[in-house]
Amino acid sequence: MFFDFDGVPETTKQRVGALAKRGRLPCAALLSGGSEKTRDKCALELASAVICESPKNGEGCGKCRACLKIKAEAHPDVIHVRPAKDRKTVQIAAVRELVLDSLYVAPNEAKNKVYIFHAADELSPLIQNSLLKTIEEPPGFVMFVFLCDQREKLLSTVISRLTEFSLGDSLSAGRKNKEQELTQIAEGLVKALCREDEFGVLLATAPMVKNRELMRKTAEKIIVFVRDASASIAGQPPETESGAPAMLERSFSLKELLALKDSMEKISEWSKSNANENLLITQFSSMLTMIQKNRK
Repeated sequence: MFFDFDGVPETTKQRVGALAKRGRLPCAALLSGGSEKTRDKCALELASAVICESPKNGEGCGKCRACLKIKAEAHPDVIHVRPAKDRKTVQIAAVRELVLDSLYVAPNEAKNKVYIFHAADELSPLIQNSLLKTIEEPPGFVMFVFLCDQREKLLSTVISRLTEFSLGDSLSAGRKNKEQELTQIAEGLVKALCREDEFGVLLATAPMVKNRELMRKTAEKIIVFVRDASASIAGQPPETESGAPAMLERSFSLKELLALKDSMEKISEWSKSNANENLLITQFSSMLTMIQKNRK
């Protein structure tokens, strides 16, 4: 069975297996959560599925020359994108060389090529943006597999172009607490917005004062809530368990949701710059207040 590793949800195993049997594996996949070892193994399984010389039920056989090369990370048509030994993160020059410049070059040995982005959540916004069109419209023989521990660090525009498979919970107790605190702050902002409570917005943004990273994460969390609310309006089930998307759906029109999303994307980008922190939090509050006033 696909992804038959400890901690991987049964629903994920069944979903990937069903897609593989029908020959419908996505051209751009996101493997989130789980351990780094599990993510790496699952990525290689996806690569084997589309490159194996003797696949069975959509899975790689694990025994042919191609599968053995993939397992040893020696197959020329499986390209691993990870930081160089002397670097902490992948450089844009490396992405151009490994991916963008070779994208339309035919595979060396197999019918398909697979690009595996290890630690995709550490890719810079510049690199993520440079890949948007590529992952949205890749050549028919290319598959992208993005691996990440913290999906919230990926741009929402990237996530929206990927088919996500959750490999389980990867959060330590400390990180779980931080994630819960972040969710509570974002939910508090959403609640205040929906109630048109201007003072509530100011209170909810208070923890972000002189905390640029928390501001960015809160904005990106709200973007996820907006995405789920928009999906729900379109008749699709939300991906998050939070009640915030339902509140947004009841209180905001689709046009208003898009305006909120645009505002949060601006805050996310500004918080990554060297902008004055006091001005940032003022701008954050002003944007939310303006959205409230435009709804009245």
